[in-house]
Amino acid sequence: MDEIRNTRSHRFALLLGLELKGNFARLQVSQTRIADKLGHSRTSYSKWLNAKPSMPIEALLNTCELIGLDPREIVNAAYERLIEEMGPYVDKSQRESLIDRAVVDPESFGVAALRDENKSRESQGGEGR
Repeated sequence: MDEIRNTRSHRFALLLGLELKGNFARLQVSQTRIADKLGHSRTSYSKWLNAKPSMPIEALLNTCELIGLDPREIVNAAYERLIEEMGPYVDKSQRESLIDRAVVDPESFGVAALRDENKSRESQGGEGR
């Protein structure tokens, strides 16, 4: 797995834990109580919520059903946060293609710096630096 996918998947696992923790607070339920009710050790459950390692899908489902949450809502909320933070996933070949296109035709990407009126003055050592 490339580094970007590895980073994204780990961040997603962290965001899932954060979504669950937020719902625990909202519902006034402790993660300790959830771990006990599900028969998991408190330490393991805490580690899963902090993505060290990632929570098994079965534990996510059981957690959600125990406290009356739709697991799809937790996953969707975590994924939306991932997209907000890191943008949509672009695989390596797509990134390389985008870079090649940007080099050939940078103006097609709408980069604000290309339209900056101070750009030429800055390159000449003028004001605006």
